[in-house]
Amino acid sequence: MSKISPIYYVFAMLALILGFYACERDDAEPNLEMRKFTRLYVSFEEHTVGKNPPDTNIRVIYPADSSVFAFNGRHVSQVWGGGPIYYESQMNAIFQASVNRAGSNDTAIAVLNMGSSGSLNNAGLPKSRYYNSVRGMVYHARTNVLYVVNGAGPDAGVYVMERPRYANREKQPVKKLRNSSLAMWGAAYQNEQLFTSKTSSPGGIYVFEGIANAEVSERDSIGSLDATRILSIEGATNNLRGLFYDTVKNVMAVAQMGDGNSGNGRILIFENFSDLAKEEGTITPTRVITGANTGLIAPVDVVIDTRQTGVYLYVADRSARKISRFKYTDNGDVEPDKVINTSDFKDGRTPVSITLDTREHELE
Repeated sequence: MSKISPIYYVFAMLALILGFYACERDDAEPNLEMRKFTRLYVSFEEHTVGKNPPDTNIRVIYPADSSVFAFNGRHVSQVWGGGPIYYESQMNAIFQASVNRAGSNDTAIAVLNMGSSGSLNNAGLPKSRYYNSVRGMVYHARTNVLYVVNGAGPDAGVYVMERPRYANREKQPVKKLRNSSLAMWGAAYQNEQLFTSKTSSPGGIYVFEGIANAEVSERDSIGSLDATRILSIEGATNNLRGLFYDTVKNVMAVAQMGDGNSGNGRILIFENFSDLAKEEGTITPTRVITGANTGLIAPVDVVIDTRQTGVYLYVADRSARKISRFKYTDNGDVEPDKVINTSDFKDGRTPVSITLDTREHELE
């Protein structure tokens, strides 16, 4: 019987160690000195019943602040066509509402868990007839609830979903704050204030204070929803859409659709927004990104890199079918820093919402 050389055992052990390390890295974050990155998730509205493979309703750009700006991941959630999408860092989860096209009757919100590499897993699908026109979502950490903004119609209002990370099946909202006269889009929250775009004319921003303590009927959990004040935006009519509040830089950005011509869409940027939010009457943007060079037609959503070092602002344009990256300090008729055109995609090509996962913590 031949003897096996000790050198063989050394190389075998080394191969096992290296192989284990390689497998670990396949499902880990990039091997960076600092865990600082941005990952942009884009919601697409297409859904074809019975299509195999199904239309993609979530795509990923990672890193979103890199010189290479391209999709490098995709996922199909359980909603029938993507609507508003929202990432919450405290739960490391994504929520995606259905676009709920006429005739589809898909009043669900997909709950997706995130793996260590950013991969998504379908985890829950809470449904309620009240989620029939969802236009925004935002998390309230103190009470561990998700505010779901139903934007228009008889059920317009804000619906409160408790323990959203684990929501599944027919999980009804614990509070139904309703006002059919409201027309809203988007959601942002800071200092016990909920902000939504006012999409009826004259356009502006609704400010709802103390919504976490709103009282509802014990019988049916229904309460009234009334804005504390309205911040009218100079020059805005009924074409405001998604908004985003960067509380680190104290900057609010609002997407404004144009008249259908390229360059007429606008991104309104308000600096020092915490002071503006206290005002009554009309507020004026600090800067406006608009013009032929921007290529904006109908921007429907906007997010800002909230890191102290973050410089970019991202826009989803439904009509142009583009994801554009600008600097949040841009002003006027500027070309975007980067653009992805999705109009030629075969299985989901109309972006309708975006959300950003930003991290800047040192590796432990």
